[in-house]
Amino acid sequence: MLKAISFKNKMVITAAVLMSLAMLTVAVVSLSAFIPARAADENQPTKRTLNVSGSGTVSTSPDIAYVTLGVLTEDKDAKVAQQDNAKAMDKVISLIRGSGIKSDDIKTINYSIYPKYDYIQATGESRIIGYSVNNSVQVTVRDIAKAGSVIDLAAGSGVNLTSNISFGLSDYDKAYNEALKKALEAAKLKAESMAGVFEIKLGIPVTINENGGSSPIYGNPGFLKADGEGGVATPIQAGTMEIKANVSVVYEY
Repeated sequence: MLKAISFKNKMVITAAVLMSLAMLTVAVVSLSAFIPARAADENQPTKRTLNVSGSGTVSTSPDIAYVTLGVLTEDKDAKVAQQDNAKAMDKVISLIRGSGIKSDDIKTINYSIYPKYDYIQATGESRIIGYSVNNSVQVTVRDIAKAGSVIDLAAGSGVNLTSNISFGLSDYDKAYNEALKKALEAAKLKAESMAGVFEIKLGIPVTINENGGSSPIYGNPGFLKADGEGGVATPIQAGTMEIKANVSVVYEY
């Protein structure tokens, strides 16, 4: 004879059944939601891309010269070396300004005071025997035709450190944008050539990246002495400089 199931046991069984049904319902709903989404992903066509790059170059003549000039003085007394240096550099700057260069176009790029040592071999010690003062300025010459005369003035007025000259472009952005346009046109031409072989119709690119370009300044290794005999000015030949731009472009088809 079957034993009667207590009310408490009935409640436990009922709760377990309801929980199982609830879990089954959630599983079915989740599965029904997952299957269509997965099917949709599988049916979606894969995007195809055509990737090209392009470069453009513009050749132009520099119109700015950057001249670096330095004065080195030495003395047993640091203060004397410093004062001598200040006098020499003041003379250099005054002459340069007198040639038409604005004060804003003359800036100090290095100033240092450092001791000079003498090594005593017998004792293995070093002692300070004097001081050196180094003062260098960069002069921006906005008329390259005047660069040679600026160098000659400086060399004849006390500049005694190795100097150098570099060249730049006042309106660099204009030249760079021209190079950038050429780079984009080159990339477009490549894409059209590639697409034509496979009869691909191209629209507007989905991605266009600018990959940088060249520096607007280039330099010569070094120069130069004071004007030669007979007052002949130092010749300066700026030559030409190339402004480059690079791009990468992505099409979808």
